[in-house]
Amino acid sequence: MISSRRILTIYRKELLEIIRDRRTMIAMIVIPVVLYPVLMLWLIWETQSEQDKLSRTVMTIEVADDPARRDLEHIIASVARQQPATSPSDEPRPRFDVRVGRTPDEELGPEAQLRVALNRAAQPVPLPPRLEVLIDYNDVNVRSRSAKEELVFLLNEYRSILTRESIRRLLGHDAAAGTALTQPAVSGVDRDIDLILRPVEITATPTASQRQRGGWALGQIIPILLVLMVVSGAIYPAVDLTAGERERGTLETLMATPVPTLHLIVGKFLVVATIALLTAALNLASVGATMHFGGVSRLMAGAAPIEFPLSVLPIILLCMVPLSLLAAAILVAVCSFARTFKEAQNYVVPVIIGTLVACVPVSMETVRLTGPLLILPVGNMVLLARDMLQQTCTAPATIVVLLSTTLYAAAAIAVAARLFGQEAVLFVDTGSFKNLFRRRLFTPARRPTTAQALLLAALLFPICFYGQLGLSGDSPANLIPMLKQLAIWQFVGLFVVLPVILCVYFRIDVLETFRFRQPPARAWLAAGMFGLSSWAIAQEFVRWQHQLLPPSQVMIEAARQMDEQLNAAPLGLALLLLALIPAVCEETLFRGFVLSGLSSGLKKWSAILGSAAIFATFHFMVDRIPLTFLLGALLAYICWQSGSLLPGILFHIMHNGSMLVLSRASAVRDWLGQAADDGTMPALPLSIRVATAAVFLLAILILSTATRSQDENGGQSSD
Repeated sequence: MISSRRILTIYRKELLEIIRDRRTMIAMIVIPVVLYPVLMLWLIWETQSEQDKLSRTVMTIEVADDPARRDLEHIIASVARQQPATSPSDEPRPRFDVRVGRTPDEELGPEAQLRVALNRAAQPVPLPPRLEVLIDYNDVNVRSRSAKEELVFLLNEYRSILTRESIRRLLGHDAAAGTALTQPAVSGVDRDIDLILRPVEITATPTASQRQRGGWALGQIIPILLVLMVVSGAIYPAVDLTAGERERGTLETLMATPVPTLHLIVGKFLVVATIALLTAALNLASVGATMHFGGVSRLMAGAAPIEFPLSVLPIILLCMVPLSLLAAAILVAVCSFARTFKEAQNYVVPVIIGTLVACVPVSMETVRLTGPLLILPVGNMVLLARDMLQQTCTAPATIVVLLSTTLYAAAAIAVAARLFGQEAVLFVDTGSFKNLFRRRLFTPARRPTTAQALLLAALLFPICFYGQLGLSGDSPANLIPMLKQLAIWQFVGLFVVLPVILCVYFRIDVLETFRFRQPPARAWLAAGMFGLSSWAIAQEFVRWQHQLLPPSQVMIEAARQMDEQLNAAPLGLALLLLALIPAVCEETLFRGFVLSGLSSGLKKWSAILGSAAIFATFHFMVDRIPLTFLLGALLAYICWQSGSLLPGILFHIMHNGSMLVLSRASAVRDWLGQAADDGTMPALPLSIRVATAAVFLLAILILSTATRSQDENGGQSSD
């Protein structure tokens, strides 16, 4: 016999246990209740913001010649004069920039939204000549579609204006004064009603290819689903390998084995990342098979046939590797705090909601992969996958997205390894989380950990990117004021003051971390020789790189403007802002805190190359990343061999200063044969190349003999 009282008692008991669990309530109730309204408000605000931005933008129209440009500008001006009467709304409308562009049979340019051709057919006087307007637009580009709709609206308004004027003339009224004439103005003329009512004929032709249409269709939904599948695919293995191990009682046994914690967590994390990537691969394979064999393209064709760009799917899958690593590391770190399998499932809810918050707003058509969105975690991968499907992605944007995501993943892995080994996480209790942040419980250390170094780099990366973007805008027009502000808040504040504060708070030896010690005399000599020769090596490397990958006109123009402003500024100020301050501050962060942290868990060359990669990523200029990486590796090698920051600071100052002085000294440039005015970079004289290469190699030999003892250097054994 069923007892309702017993059932009610059990129900109340279980419900009270759930309610008493503060972490479960936060994960299941509080976070969704707060985040969903925030997400909806954000979506509404983003949509309105994008629509407003689109309505205020300047639309570019290409026409064949100057007469067509004057005719189209006359039409736009005529409608603008009638706007109060024909469109009383005060809403802003897009503005048009009419330019004489390419011939009509060429592909629509990337900067132009429309291509317009105007043909006028003579009609009996006083009827106006019939105007035929041919519009070419890109039907998979939201800006081009919006420009087409706005131009069609203006042409319809212009047609109404012409129709009213024709009717006035036919009825014998003066169009300007509105007074009756003595005789009809068109007596004896064939009054063709169609000519009166349709003085303007509009033909709009979409120009997107079948492949672009297919990519646009896939890009609307596939990127979001793919990112969500990567995250959801990593959830179950992450929960099972952390909270599941703890619930089964095997975690303590596993931690007691003679295996470093880093190796243990990396092995678990690689399993989670592999399953996440396999989930993404299966989803992409299913999409590709459905599109190829399911006849979806025929069903969606309609009036405009489409072709799905299935060949790009494997490339998108490769780009998802850093995202799968990032998702795996975050989920392993989050689930490490859970005591039970059920609790871990509750903890992943905020991760899923956070993924939605990052994905949904960037999925709008008007959002483009530029500016701050290049380094937005998760959201940048959605935009990259969409642009790849729509064949609009660029190599620089792809590199920035992959580098930033890889940096975030490396930091998340290091943090997960650090948390997994903490006693507060290993033996989870209700009050243990605070122990992770109590300074009195920190053990004094000589150097920061690898997790601390990577986490600081990952946090500083978006801050520096957004800060520089906000200061510079879209052009280098205010270079000197921007450099002054960067010197204060970024170089001094973030690269020096913040790492020192972290060392003090976490009870890390400041002098040992930043290697403030006297180096061997041979290290000073080698650094000076590097400073005398590196400018030539760098210039030849850049020249060789430009031969393989020629820079774009935008980059050339930006570099020219920057050189003009630097040359106009006082030499002392330029050396201070671009040589002295960056050298001291960048060495403090990258060869001090970061290299010391990486050397705690990595061997010599792994730490050197890792710090060089982070150093190159922070410079945000894709075409300069290879050279900056090599420079960062050399600076890290100098620091490692000498056991001090000081020789690297000297070399850094000499390298940056020599490049500045060389750009100003016209006599030296003439002597070196570098006075070309066509934007090319001539080769240095053979004698200069041989001499500087010899000095550079000799400096490497001298530095290799300047190694301090292993204990003083504080690193691991050499590879």
